[in-house]
Amino acid sequence: MNTTIKDVAELAGVHPSTVSRVINNDSRISEKTKEKVILIINKLGYTPNAIARGLKTKRTYTLGMLIPDITNPFFAEIARGAEDVANANGFNIILCNTDDKLKKERIYLEILKGKRVDGLILGTAHIKDKSILELERKKFPYILVSRNIEGLDKNCIIVDDVEGGMMATEYLIKLGHRRIAHITGPLKTRSALNRLKGYKLAFKKYEIEYRDELVGEGDFRIKGGYQVMKRFLKLAEPPTAIFAANDLLALGAMQVIQKKNFRIPEDFSVVGFNDIKLASFVYPPLTTIRQPMLEMGALAVKMLLKIIEEGEFNQRKEVLESKLIIRESCKKINKIKI
Repeated sequence: MNTTIKDVAELAGVHPSTVSRVINNDSRISEKTKEKVILIINKLGYTPNAIARGLKTKRTYTLGMLIPDITNPFFAEIARGAEDVANANGFNIILCNTDDKLKKERIYLEILKGKRVDGLILGTAHIKDKSILELERKKFPYILVSRNIEGLDKNCIIVDDVEGGMMATEYLIKLGHRRIAHITGPLKTRSALNRLKGYKLAFKKYEIEYRDELVGEGDFRIKGGYQVMKRFLKLAEPPTAIFAANDLLALGAMQVIQKKNFRIPEDFSVVGFNDIKLASFVYPPLTTIRQPMLEMGALAVKMLLKIIEEGEFNQRKEVLESKLIIRESCKKINKIKI
C-alpha cells in the first residue's frame, strides 16, 4: 500500500496541510518543523502526487528549457545550474535541443505549452524571433539566457559580449599582435554580433586597420573553427593570433594549427570565449573569456519563479561580469612564413 500524506502527517504529529506546505517550501513553516517532516518523508519513502498537487495549485511544477546544442559544454553547464535551483524549489525541467533551428524551436515551444509547463528558459533565440515576441505578447512566463532579441530589452541574462570581445582582442594587441583573426559565432545571434563588434572596437581604439579576410563565420562548434582556420592558413599573409567567439571554435582552430605542425603559442596565439572546463585541460591550456555559466542557469530559474509565483512579468535585464582567464595559449608575436 502506498504511503499517503496523512501517514506522514500522523507520524510527524502535524496536520496534512503542514506536510503540504513543507513540500511546497512555504516560508511560514519553521525550520524545526520542516526538518521533522522531511525526515519522516524520507523514512517512509513518500512521493507527492504531482497530478493532485497540480490540480490544487493549477501548476505542473515543470519548466521547459530550450538550448541549441546539448553537446556544447557551455549550455550543459547552464542547464545544470538551472536544474539545481529548480529541483531545490520543487520544480522539474524538460530539456529540449533545437540545433539552433527556428522551426525546431517553434515545434518544441508548442509541445511544451501543450504539456502546460509553468514557464520557459530559452537559450536559443535569434536576433529576430517571432516565437519569443509571441510569448511576450501573451505574457507567458519566460527568461532568455545568453541571448537577447531585437525589440526586447528585459527578461534576459547575458554577459557584456561587446566588452568581452574587446577584452580578448585588446589582450592580443598588447602582446604585439596586429594581424588578429576572428572566428565568429552564427551571425544570426546577438552574442556573435556583439563579440564581433568588440573585436572591431579594439581595432579602432588602437588604430589598427580592420580587414574582412581576417573574419570568418563559424557555428559555435569545433568543426566550424576547424574550417575557418583552414581558410586563414591559406592567406598570403596569415594571422598571428586568433580570437574565437567560443571555446569550441578555438579548439577547432587549435586542431588545424597543430595538424599542420605549427605550435601554439610560438607560431599562433589563440583566445576563446566561455571558459568551459575543457579549456583548462587541452594542450596548451586555452586563454579565454570566462562567463559564469552555473550562475546564469541558477539566476534564470530564480527570475522565472518570480514571474510564476509573484506575477512580476517584467524582469530586468541582468548583465553579468565576464573575466579574462590567462593560460598558456598566447605569447608575444613571433612572425612565421607559410
